[in-house]
Amino acid sequence: MNLCLIILQFEESDSIHCRQKLRAEWRNGWIINCRLLVPSFLLFLLFCFTAASPVHAQDRTVHLVHADSLIGYTIGADSYRELIGHVTLQHVNTVLRCDSALQNLTMDIVDLYGNVEVRDDTLTLLTKRARYSGKTSTVTTNTPVYLNDRKRTLTADSGSYDSQTKVAHFFSNVFVRDSVSHLRAQRLIYYRDDGKTIADMQVRIRSLQNNVTIYGSHFENYEKRDFSLMSGKPLLVQIDTSSDGKIDTLMITSKTMQAFRDTSNQRFVAEDSVLIIRGSLSARCGLGTYFSKDSVVVLQKKPVVWYEDNQLTGDSIDVYIVNKQVSRVNVIGAAFAVSQSDSIYTNRFNQLKGRRLTMFLKDRKVDRIIVESNATSLYYLYDKNKPNGINRVSGDRVVMYFTDGKIDRIAVISGVEGDYYPEKMIADNTGIYNLTGFVYIKNRPERVDFPASWK
Repeated sequence: MNLCLIILQFEESDSIHCRQKLRAEWRNGWIINCRLLVPSFLLFLLFCFTAASPVHAQDRTVHLVHADSLIGYTIGADSYRELIGHVTLQHVNTVLRCDSALQNLTMDIVDLYGNVEVRDDTLTLLTKRARYSGKTSTVTTNTPVYLNDRKRTLTADSGSYDSQTKVAHFFSNVFVRDSVSHLRAQRLIYYRDDGKTIADMQVRIRSLQNNVTIYGSHFENYEKRDFSLMSGKPLLVQIDTSSDGKIDTLMITSKTMQAFRDTSNQRFVAEDSVLIIRGSLSARCGLGTYFSKDSVVVLQKKPVVWYEDNQLTGDSIDVYIVNKQVSRVNVIGAAFAVSQSDSIYTNRFNQLKGRRLTMFLKDRKVDRIIVESNATSLYYLYDKNKPNGINRVSGDRVVMYFTDGKIDRIAVISGVEGDYYPEKMIADNTGIYNLTGFVYIKNRPERVDFPASWK
C-alpha cells in the first residue's frame, strides 16, 4: 500500500462526522473528499504522497499530478483510484488531462473521461473518452479524435497514439489539413519522427495551390524526402480556367503516381498504363513525367498523342504548355503523324513521318506540323469533295499548314521527290500506299469516371 499522509482542517461542527466517515471508508480503501479546507501547499503534499512517489527518470508509471477529489479501493488483486475534477496525470513527457478518470494502479492503465487532452511536446490530441497504458505509452480512443501537430491538424472517428515510438493510427473518416493540401482516407498511419504518412482506402488529396485532386486506394508521403506516392488505380483531376475563360479539365490515370518536390527538379511521374485527357488532347504511354519548372510533359514507352483529328506516335513525345494551353508537341525518334483525310472516306489517312516532328498550335487549333530528317508526306486529294488521288512527297523538311484543323497546303524543302497516284489506281486498295510504319490506333482515351463514393 502506498504511504498516505492526510492533512485536513475541519470545521468544528463537522469534525466528528467526518472522522467517523473517514474511519468507515478507510476499512475498504482510502478517500480524500469532504469539505476540505486545505492550504495549497498542504494540498500539494497530499497529492504527492497519496498518488505516488516523485517521478524519477527510471520510473515509467503514470503519475497523478492533480485531481479535485480521489477515491481509492481494491477489487480482487487490482488497486484502483477514481479521480474527479480537473484531473492531470503525467507519464514521462506525456501529460494527460480530463474531467474524471479511473486508474488501475496494478495494470498501470488509466481510463479518461470528458474533455480528454493528451500532450506530447508539440502534439495535442483531444477526444471525449480514451484509455492510456503506461506499459505501452499508448493512448487509444473509440470516440471522435482531433490531433494538432504544428503544421497540420487531423480528425478521425477513432485512433491511437504511441508517445514512445511517436506513431499514430487513425480510422474512419480521416481528414488531414495543412497549409497546402487536404487529405481524406479511411485509415492512416502517421510516423512523427520519420515525417512519414501512409493512408489507405478511398484516399483523396486536394492541392490548394493548383486545384488538383488525386484519388487512389494507397498513399505514402515522405516529408523529409519531399516525395509522395499514390497507387491503387490512382486518378488525377484538375479543373481549371484557361486564359480565354474556358473550363479545362485534366484527367490522368495510371498504376502509380509519384511526386518529387525537391526545389531543383520538381516533377510528377505517372507510370504504367498511363492515360491523359485534357480538352482536345488525349494520350497513352507507359511513362509520363511533368516537369513543373519547364511546363513540359514528357511521354515515353510507346507514347501516342491525339489532338483533335491528329494522331502522333514516336519514341518520345514532349508536350509544352503555355498559359495553361498546349502550345506545341515535339515527337522525337520514329515520328509519325496520322489524320483522317475525310469523314466520309474513313479508310484514307493523311500521313507524315521523319526522325523528328513538331506540331504547333494556335488558339487551340493545329496551326502547322513540321517534319525534319528523312521527311515524307502522304496526303489525299479531293476535287469538289470527290476523291482525286494521292500525293506522296519527300525531302529534308516537310511543313504541313492547317486551316480550321484541316490541311491547307504542304511545303517541301530541299531534296524534293514526289509521286502522284490517280484515283483510278487507288480504288479500294488505299492500304498499299500507306507509309512504312503506319498504324492507326482506335482506343483513344475518353473521360474517366471516378467512384461515386469519392465525389
